[in-house]
Amino acid sequence: MKLADLQPQPQLLLHGEGSYAFADDLAKAQGVSFLCPKCFATNGGPAGTHIVLCWFQGRGVPDTAQPKPGRWPVNGTSLDDITLMGSVLLQGACGWHGFVTAGLVTSC
Repeated sequence: MKLADLQPQPQLLLHGEGSYAFADDLAKAQGVSFLCPKCFATNGGPAGTHIVLCWFQGRGVPDTAQPKPGRWPVNGTSLDDITLMGSVLLQGACGWHGFVTAGLVTSC
């Protein structure tokens, strides 16, 4: 599945570590959010589908910011070619486990 199908948004962490905003582009972003691919498939689309938020390593996100503990090294110039180094595992919730590689999302 293409990440673009999951309504991805570059994210910025605002003060207070509980507020987020959209970044103008991936180079300025501190993370990325997207619809959960497992729930998107189960629900047949975005209705009732929760968001996955992945903070980038080395972009100034404190260790205390939620969700934690994950921080992903990131490669790519846009959401079309983004790669998160390592898998994403949702603890709790639906338990989705997968990868974001070159703008594609795959499940384990």
